[in-house]
Amino acid sequence: MTKEPTRIPVEARFGVGSLEVTSITANSVVVQASGDGMFLSTSVSEGGTGSLNGLSFRVTDVREGQAVLDFFPKK
Repeated sequence: MTKEPTRIPVEARFGVGSLEVTSITANSVVVQASGDGMFLSTSVSEGGTGSLNGLSFRVTDVREGQAVLDFFPKK
């Protein structure tokens, strides 16, 4: 698990004001995001996706307490 949340900067055009990875387990990543009166807290396993407003992400790899996330515009 991560000790401190990892803040990920996001361009304002996606409508996400805050995006943080709050924990990483052996199988999943917990991401919290907020924007435009919305709040998202989701646990996503490797290969899974999540989205908020105009931003989507995919967890491409989780191992040894680290994760790789791929961010892309929501279609």
